[in-house]
Amino acid sequence: MISCTTDNRGDSKKEENTNHRILSQIENVVVIMLENRSFDNLAGWLYDKSSPPKRFIIPINSVPTHYDGLAYGSFSNPNIEGQKTASIPIKFGTDNYTVPSPDPHEEFQYVTEQLYGNITPTYGDKAPMNGFVRSYASVPGSHPADIMQTYTPEQLPVLSAIARNFAISDQWFASVPTQTLANRAFLHSGTSEGNVNNSDNYVFHSKTIFNVLNDYDVSWKVYSDSGFLPSLTRIKMSKLWSSRYHNHFSGFEDFIADAKAGSLPSYSFIEPKFIGDTKITSGHPNSEHPPTDVLAGDQFLAKIYNAIFNGPDRNKTVLIITYDEHGGIYDHVSPPWGAESPDDHSNPGQMEFHFDRFGVRIPTIVVSPWVEEGTVFRSFSTPYDHTSIIATIMDWQGIPRNELPSKRVAAADNIATIFTLSKPRKLPAIPIPNVGEENSFTADSIRELTGLERGVIGAYIKYIHAQASCEISTSEVDEELGKIKHYGKIRDYINELQSKGCCCK
Repeated sequence: MISCTTDNRGDSKKEENTNHRILSQIENVVVIMLENRSFDNLAGWLYDKSSPPKRFIIPINSVPTHYDGLAYGSFSNPNIEGQKTASIPIKFGTDNYTVPSPDPHEEFQYVTEQLYGNITPTYGDKAPMNGFVRSYASVPGSHPADIMQTYTPEQLPVLSAIARNFAISDQWFASVPTQTLANRAFLHSGTSEGNVNNSDNYVFHSKTIFNVLNDYDVSWKVYSDSGFLPSLTRIKMSKLWSSRYHNHFSGFEDFIADAKAGSLPSYSFIEPKFIGDTKITSGHPNSEHPPTDVLAGDQFLAKIYNAIFNGPDRNKTVLIITYDEHGGIYDHVSPPWGAESPDDHSNPGQMEFHFDRFGVRIPTIVVSPWVEEGTVFRSFSTPYDHTSIIATIMDWQGIPRNELPSKRVAAADNIATIFTLSKPRKLPAIPIPNVGEENSFTADSIRELTGLERGVIGAYIKYIHAQASCEISTSEVDEELGKIKHYGKIRDYINELQSKGCCCK
């Protein structure tokens, strides 16, 4: 029987914490993790030779010495067999805001194909990054060349403005060369417990950064824009199921209010709207997960930025914008080897992966009045990945990293080096773009569910049964997911499940 996790805490560790702390000028850290976009896809054209970054914070021997974007080389992928052209070059700009559509492959085995083509890599092999077109060609209904399309800065006015006005890392990697759930688990726990591919049924049981903060009496909250679904973080992490954490989960509208009132907790984690609601006009998904509209994500970022940096705590807050993984979309930089396998579950884990190489490069932007305009930064030790955020939070609070039993967290570099200003600077205004109703959201409502959508709903089915102390097997979860015939039926299914409390009744 599935049951609620109690996770008894005991006495607070706050008073016994005497470790050195970083970023003393910061009182609030806010993290937003969006979905399935590579660095090249969103930020490849951010800087070029005529308009380079204003400041590099990188190791002396770091290569390349310029912004590692698309303007500094000629990039392409081999075409599939039987085509007139032998290769497909990178494209400057996309045809619309929902490219690529349909959703590309993002499972571990497909990511390996995207990086290495038809070669099985051995330790240390540099990925030629030549299998993206081939991989996308195997997706039914796809146009293989679309995987090489990229967004211009003009197409993403918010993301680009924030990145150019603050700091972006051009060498930040997903924790795992695979899908959403494993990478989000690394952000919260420093491990995916050996899992690589998404599972509709799997729930992570590791201690989270939220549990650690609770132990040290450090305030935290998860704000979700999920609408009719609860927090994905909570339903996938069993250590957060206890009723003692109910007040730590809230809606995005509460984040806006808290930011404007200067009452944000020490650590805020924001979830986008993974699944939209076709029954309401404001129901656009804003996670940027293909094939949804990236402009909706840009609008979401603008709302977050303005709430924080027009609020009373603007000079005390840092915002970190990142993405979980590349989502099968082209990037030209080979992910590094030498990643630390986090635990015994991961050496090896699922599909015999040893968690010894990082995932594909993703955009990560750090926003603070203590950060210089036009900064590009890289790690001075272990390459940046999602665990660098955990490491930064723990070092900021002076919490020993071994409070999370993850070797990856222990090895991670924090981001303290980019806070170079001696006093906070004036921040720019960021306008909120309009997202029209004419995009593909409504028309797309009859498509099949993406892997992310199945994972979110499958996790919720497990969670709601646990809350009802009701058993449900893996095959029964699959059976329940089979009742959702297409995207537009999600809301009806969730309403029915919530009214019953579980499928057992």
